[in-house]
Amino acid sequence: MLKNILLILLSLLLTEKNLKFEYVIQTESIPLNIYWISHDNILLSYLNEAEIFNLENRVRNKLNDCESCIYGYDKEILRCEYIHRGIKSMQEFSTTISMFDSKENLIFKKDIFPTVIPVICTKRYIILKNAYSFLEQKTYYLDIQSNELKDFKKQKKNPAINSLPPYKNISIGKERVILLTEENLLTVYRRAK
Repeated sequence: MLKNILLILLSLLLTEKNLKFEYVIQTESIPLNIYWISHDNILLSYLNEAEIFNLENRVRNKLNDCESCIYGYDKEILRCEYIHRGIKSMQEFSTTISMFDSKENLIFKKDIFPTVIPVICTKRYIILKNAYSFLEQKTYYLDIQSNELKDFKKQKKNPAINSLPPYKNISIGKERVILLTEENLLTVYRRAK
């Protein structure tokens, strides 16, 4: 809800007069998440891989590929891993979720049911989705502090911002806005000075 309020306020500030299209970031895959690391650097997080992209010189630094993980960012780069196991009953745990900090220290671990994969990884929470298409497609919120797994209510569709094309994801920085458009283009806009 807070994100939606922020986006509505930003839609009033972001007009065609003060936003200028810069370029499209060429990617082989569609990022699940876009995190601001610094003024000029973003973390593009994909399932099993990630890269840091510099918006000024357009240089990419690929992070180590990891099997069964996703990278996130919360004041440092995080890695959330998952391990699935076969089970004989719904009373058993089918997934282990582990979170590591940038120095490879284990900072959180939990065994859970159902069989899920992480899609957003922060120090406060992990968002998880069902791992297999034949399972009921649900989203879960794993609260790190309380160690609780809860159903996650889907948020409403992203509000339109007049000067921007329809989008699936938006990441707002101090000078730039990055959109993942409905056509899966990762576009960069700069605020006019």
